[in-house]
Amino acid sequence: MCADSRRPTSQLRARNTNKIDGGVPPYAAAPNHLTRLSSFWLGEGASKDPHYSALGALLTIAAAIIGLVAGVLFVLSWKIRTFVLGRNFLFDLIIPFSAGISLLIGVLLLSRWSIMWIENHSMPKNKIKFGRKGLIVCGSSVLFAFSCFYRALNIADEGAAMCRGSPTAFNAPVSGRFIATLGEVALVVQVSIYIQETALRLGAIQGLWRSIFEQYTSLPFSTILPVILAETMSWSGVISGNSKFYCAEYVLWMLIALTWAWDSAELLNKSEGYSETVMHAAILLGSIGLFFFNAFFEIPHFFKYQRGGTAAAHIPGLWECIQDESSPLWMKRLPFFFCYFIGCSWSSVAVAYRFMRAFRKASLNSSDSKKA
Repeated sequence: MCADSRRPTSQLRARNTNKIDGGVPPYAAAPNHLTRLSSFWLGEGASKDPHYSALGALLTIAAAIIGLVAGVLFVLSWKIRTFVLGRNFLFDLIIPFSAGISLLIGVLLLSRWSIMWIENHSMPKNKIKFGRKGLIVCGSSVLFAFSCFYRALNIADEGAAMCRGSPTAFNAPVSGRFIATLGEVALVVQVSIYIQETALRLGAIQGLWRSIFEQYTSLPFSTILPVILAETMSWSGVISGNSKFYCAEYVLWMLIALTWAWDSAELLNKSEGYSETVMHAAILLGSIGLFFFNAFFEIPHFFKYQRGGTAAAHIPGLWECIQDESSPLWMKRLPFFFCYFIGCSWSSVAVAYRFMRAFRKASLNSSDSKKA
């Protein structure tokens, strides 16, 4: 009989706990679902330390409170048009702050992935590695979050050539459209890679338009082409001043949303575990929301909108905009700014984090199976 078999079960459990948790005292209470988010804020393994778990819980609660306050201010400002203080607070503080925090978290995730990629660069060939696609997913998240943060600091409407702050080169129509193009293409690249790699891992069927493309072309369908066409339509609207081009842009985004909804539904059906199910359900609901938001809010707005008859109609070039902080246009566009700069930027960060977690888990499972 070996020495370990003669020891009490409690002593073995205590010794194993110290090995796994890196020195956490034995019999420490397992963290609940809320405090496990400390790994998101403070890095891998932070949930196993009770002090880090408490700090992670505080950060999570603080983020929830900020989100709740932002949501309440948005509803009040949207319903009570005379609530100027809430509107200014949203545009000047809440929206830029939330977009900036998502940018910082995106940079943090990219840094973690880069470190893991460097650490695992010399791993055996038969083990799952963190490679270029992981860097692209995190890098795309950073780029999209940066575009949201930049545009949140320089609130403007390219279609109306109007800005809330003093006209500068940073809030000019061409500047805002250029930054938006970079971010939106990065977002589509990120989600496309996430769906493709997760579908391969789960064995899910991908491609709403796959049968059509296989029948008439030799190329698989990708959302990269629709987003490039959508950005072309948007640039056409900025250059020409014709708002109908924006309607065409949003129709293409509806096509992308349908594709994401179909693929995420397939992933949801194959999901393993609670967190993965929640992630894929969120992508599904977000895609459906994007479809209906464009169909019933964005397209009707730009279909009826005409730049003529306003001061912005006489803008001499693409590098200038008209400052009008009190324009009713900002209240009409508030849902767009709120959902885009806060909701979409944080969703992009969540996709990057989930991608890291899923393939980190797959790597650990591969290592454990080989040891067994």
